[in-house]
Amino acid sequence: MKAPKPRSGPGLAKAGSLRLVARRKLEILRSADYRWRELFQAADVMSEGAVKDEPEGRCYYGTTSVLLPFVSRGGMVPDELAMDVARMVARDPHARVRAVRIACREAQVRSVHTIGRIHADVVVRPDSRGIRLDIDVEASVVTGTANPLTAAAHSHAKRTRQRSSST
Repeated sequence: MKAPKPRSGPGLAKAGSLRLVARRKLEILRSADYRWRELFQAADVMSEGAVKDEPEGRCYYGTTSVLLPFVSRGGMVPDELAMDVARMVARDPHARVRAVRIACREAQVRSVHTIGRIHADVVVRPDSRGIRLDIDVEASVVTGTANPLTAAAHSHAKRTRQRSSST
């Protein structure tokens, strides 16, 4: 006959009594949409992206980086609140919507055709210059329709070339 295996994990313990009063500390952070608007209007924005042919059709892929600079770097984010602002940007829906809207506008400008529904992922990172948001954008391209923003830019460039070649 085999000896029983010893039990792994926690053993039996007698339940203790419940405390009469339980205490926990809770930190609540609050922000205002107006302040987010000010911060995002003063932000530095850099984007890259392109339309690629996929088996499902043409898709736009791009990344937009939005930097909310610190006061010490000429921005509006107080240096001493860097970690709090980074946590708030990552969780506040108003701030995230503003970041995604910037990325959508940047994607629309870079696309040759009108883009459809957009999928965006937002990552917030503290940076030595401020709070950085990286927004990855993926969107289907609506075929057969020219992007009015891109068409206007191409038309303006064509007129400029024609004027300079005729003089």
